Amino acid sequence: MKCSFQNAWSLRKSLVVVHLTFNLILGAIFVPIFAIALRFTLKFAEQPALVDFDIAFFLLSPIGFFCFLILTGLGLFFYFLDLALVMALVQRKQLSEDVGLWKTLFVVLPKAPTIIELGIRLTLRILIICSPFIATATAFYLMWLTEYDINFYLTVKPNEFIKAIVVMGSVLALMVIVLFYYFIRWSLVLPLVLFEKISPRQSFKTSRKMMRGSEFEFSAQLILWFVLTLFIGVIPFGVLAGVVEISAASLASNLKILALFLAISATLAALINLATTSLTIGALANLILEQAEWPNKSNLQRLPNPRWAVPTGIGIFLATLVSVGFAFSEMAQLNPDPNVQIIAHRGAAGSAPENTMAAVHQAISDGADWIEIDVQETADGEVAVIHDSDFMKVGGENLKIWNATRVDLERIDVGSWFGSEFSEERTPLLGDVLAAARGKSGVIIELKYYGHDEMLEQRVVEIVEEMGMVDQVKIMSLKFSALQKMRQMRPEWNIGLLASTSLGRMWELDVDFLAVNRTTVSHHLVRESRRVGKNVFVWTVNDPVSMMRLISLGVGGLVTDEPAMAKKAIADRRELNMIERVILVMANLLGLEVSTKVYRDDAP
Repeated sequence: MKCSFQNAWSLRKSLVVVHLTFNLILGAIFVPIFAIALRFTLKFAEQPALVDFDIAFFLLSPIGFFCFLILTGLGLFFYFLDLALVMALVQRKQLSEDVGLWKTLFVVLPKAPTIIELGIRLTLRILIICSPFIATATAFYLMWLTEYDINFYLTVKPNEFIKAIVVMGSVLALMVIVLFYYFIRWSLVLPLVLFEKISPRQSFKTSRKMMRGSEFEFSAQLILWFVLTLFIGVIPFGVLAGVVEISAASLASNLKILALFLAISATLAALINLATTSLTIGALANLILEQAEWPNKSNLQRLPNPRWAVPTGIGIFLATLVSVGFAFSEMAQLNPDPNVQIIAHRGAAGSAPENTMAAVHQAISDGADWIEIDVQETADGEVAVIHDSDFMKVGGENLKIWNATRVDLERIDVGSWFGSEFSEERTPLLGDVLAAARGKSGVIIELKYYGHDEMLEQRVVEIVEEMGMVDQVKIMSLKFSALQKMRQMRPEWNIGLLASTSLGRMWELDVDFLAVNRTTVSHHLVRESRRVGKNVFVWTVNDPVSMMRLISLGVGGLVTDEPAMAKKAIADRRELNMIERVILVMANLLGLEVSTKVYRDDAP
């Protein structure tokens, strides 16, 4: 192990160059290829985009599973490519040959199709091994965690939740152990395919044969490598992150000084990441090659000098330049929305219990442009404002919404969990919220579906029209088929798709706006959506630095539990110059947030 890290250290400059080049190639060439492959995949789904459960349903179909294998194979190829480039570098070092970048690239890149095949074969093997464990864990989930709404279990953590987590965790831990055993036996597949002209199919059998009898020793070496990698990488990052978090919190009141501090921190973090990643992956490559009985020169093949290094290098450079230029042109074309809207998530849920009249009134007082609420049907046909399928989380009572009546809504305390001063809060009806918001804030109504709805869309339409508030209401849902039904009923209404995850071109779906998870929003999504006249709202954002980044991204609205914070963040951002804004954006992309408040639930 010591020798592996020493060899990596002796190649540190070349390793940094190769690793940096890999990331450039990844961004300039292979990521666009992956995007094209994904777009081709969605043609089989006969939709421009898939969201949430529709993705799972598609992947469970035969053609969807085939596409999954291809895309996963490409994904593994990206990881294998980085490791393969480093292996080629280490191999040439052992041959005492030139370890230049171009020769290393020309050893690996011609093997790209073979490496993709290796990734697909590895994916299949992983699925076969994991399937029984995942099925078992799912069975325990269905047995113990389906009586109440999942948000109750996640929030309250009752005994059955702890029991389920322990048992399911044990099953999945056993799965990891079994996978680790097989990974040890397959450790040599990449160098065998890369250097020995062995087919991907045969490489697994050959690797098992070569590893026989040395699994335990190599496992110990890998575990030691992992521990050292954590020590080398995580500790410096942890120290830096701690300094940044403490300092950023104290500097939050002065964004100009904060921006300068974050610029220095971001630069330092990038350098640490490049150095540590290059060193540790170099040590891993050396460890695997040694296990394959290298650097025994009799087993190594001399690598030919590449003939097309210069033109190909120029091509990679130009492709990178074009990609970077295209990315910056996208950013330049997308100006922040000057009228970014503040959307109070379940009312001002950071200051009052969610989906209550107290939260609604607080959101109005905080100046929210829109109040987002969740609605469901009760047993007696009322449209109640509540998120979960039952009252366990907010009221401590095991009663499903579809079994509740108006009497139950008026009886169950849904505010005391937040604070004793809210003990009089009860579950409001849709009409109550609309009446309170009329002329003050718009209302975004999320249609919630738990399989027991009867006439939810029709009842919402009737209530909104009866209140005369069609122009002050938007409708959204996670369920695209329900939105299609609503579109048929009221084609002129403002309808939006809510999505946690997505694949494809969401902006081409027949909706008027998109509400997406903040971890999935991108310049491309916002730019294309705005190009076709659709706003993008992002949820749930409760940190001022994150808010400023998303505003710079061009989103049309911030879904937040803290509407007052959002209003201040918008005002503070106007006081920053362009450089300070860019620095804050980059810092947030690196994970910086200055809010330390813990929220009970940030789901849509």
